[in-house]
Amino acid sequence: MRTWKGDVVVVGAGTAGANAAGQFARRGRSVLLLERRPVDRGGAHWNNGIVGWQFDRAGVDRPSGDERVGGGEPIHLRTPFDEPGLVVRDNPIIGVDMGLLGARLRADAVAAGVEVVDRTGSLEPIERDGRLVAVETGGTDGHGALRAEAALFVDASGWRGALRGRSSVVAPWCPPVRPAERCTAADVVFRVADVDGARRQLDAWGARPGEAVNVLGTAGGFSTRSISVSGDLTEVRVLVGCLADGRHGPAARMLTEVRRLHPWIGDRLHGGAGLIPLRRPFTRCTAPGLALVGDAAAQVFPAHGSGVGMGLLAGTTLAEVVGDADDPGEGATVWRYQVEFQRRFGGDLAFYDGFRRHSSAIGTPGVRALLRSGLLTEHLARSGLDQTRGTPRPGDLPGLVTGLARAPRAGLSTAATSVRSSAAAVLASRYPTEPDPAALAAWGRRLDWLVRA
Repeated sequence: MRTWKGDVVVVGAGTAGANAAGQFARRGRSVLLLERRPVDRGGAHWNNGIVGWQFDRAGVDRPSGDERVGGGEPIHLRTPFDEPGLVVRDNPIIGVDMGLLGARLRADAVAAGVEVVDRTGSLEPIERDGRLVAVETGGTDGHGALRAEAALFVDASGWRGALRGRSSVVAPWCPPVRPAERCTAADVVFRVADVDGARRQLDAWGARPGEAVNVLGTAGGFSTRSISVSGDLTEVRVLVGCLADGRHGPAARMLTEVRRLHPWIGDRLHGGAGLIPLRRPFTRCTAPGLALVGDAAAQVFPAHGSGVGMGLLAGTTLAEVVGDADDPGEGATVWRYQVEFQRRFGGDLAFYDGFRRHSSAIGTPGVRALLRSGLLTEHLARSGLDQTRGTPRPGDLPGLVTGLARAPRAGLSTAATSVRSSAAAVLASRYPTEPDPAALAAWGRRLDWLVRA
C-alpha cells in the first residue's frame, strides 16, 4: 500500500472538489484529489445554469468559448397548462458546459500542484479520537491500494457523501435526504427534426431562438419543463425536473412527455440526469479533520435545485477560512468555515427552502394561480434566478394588490410563507460562532420549524 502524506485530501473531482483542491494548492498547501471514476468523468457532464456573480465571488473565471453555451437571453415563464405567465428579460444565468468547466478546474488544480488519483474504488475513512486522520482506497483498474494521511479531508463526493456518512461526528447531524427533499432532473440536447415546426412553436410562445420557455408546475408544484431552441434552429435543449417522491416524474418520463408534445424534437445528441438534494444546508458540515462542500453538505439553491455555483462558493470559502491555519483540520478552525458559509449564504438558502416547500404544498393549481394573477412579478422571478432574496418594488405594489384580489388564497399563503422564510433567513445568518453542539442543535431546531411550518 502506497502512503501519501500532506495537508489536504479532497474526495470528488467534480467542479466543487476540483475548485476546492485548486484553491488550497494556490495557497501553498499540498493537496491530493481522489476520484472514484476516471478523472475526466468526474462531476456532471451536461449543460447547467450558473449565476455570474457566483463565479466572481468564488474567484473562478467566467466561462468563455465552447464552455459557455448561452446566457442573458430572456426566459418565458408559463403556467402548468402552457398559458402565458411572465417574461424575465434581464436573465442573470450563464449556460455552462459542465464537462468543459470541470476539465478547466481540474487542469488549473494540477497546474497549481494538486496530485490526482482516479479510479480509487471504495474508500475507508480512519478516525482517531473522533478526528479523521486518513483514508484508504482499495485500488482498481491497475491502481494499487493507497493510504492518504492529511490534516484536513474535504468531502465533495456529491449528495450521498462518501465521507460524511462514515464520520462519527458529522453523520448524526446529516439525516438522509428524504425523497421529498430530492429533485430528479435531466438536461438533454436534441436535434431539431422539423425546423418549421420549431418556428411555429416559438411563434406560439412569443419567443425567439435562444430564449428559454419554462412551463412551471407541470408535475406537482415543484417542477419545470424548459425548452430552448438554438439560434440556428438546429438543436434544442430540454431541461426537466420534479420531486423524486414517487408521485411525479421521474425525469425520464418527463422527457418522454416533452417529446410527445413536441414532435419537431428529433434524436438525442447528448446530456445527462441525476438526483439533487433540495433542503437547506445541513446544520453541521464539519468535524475535526473533515469539511463537506457542495451537494455533500446540501449546499444547493433549493428553489430550483442549482448546486454548482454554491459548490464553487463553498470550496473557495473553505480555503479562504482555513487555508492559512497551522492546522486546517483542527476542530475550532474548521468550524469557522461553516460559520462563514452560513452567514454569507445561509440566509438566502433558508429563505428559498421555505418557498420551495411552499411551491410543493400549493401544487399545480397554486402555481397556476400565482402566474395568472400577477403575484409573481418579473423582479421577484429574477431575484430567484439570481439566487438572491428580492423584495417587491414600490412600483409593483398596485399589481400585487390586484393579484391578491384575483387569487386571495394563493396570495395569503404566499405572504405567510414570505414572513416565515424572512424570519428563517435572519436566523440562518446568526449561525452560532462557537463550537457549542447544544447551541447549534437549538439553532437548527428553530430554523427547521420556520422553514417547515
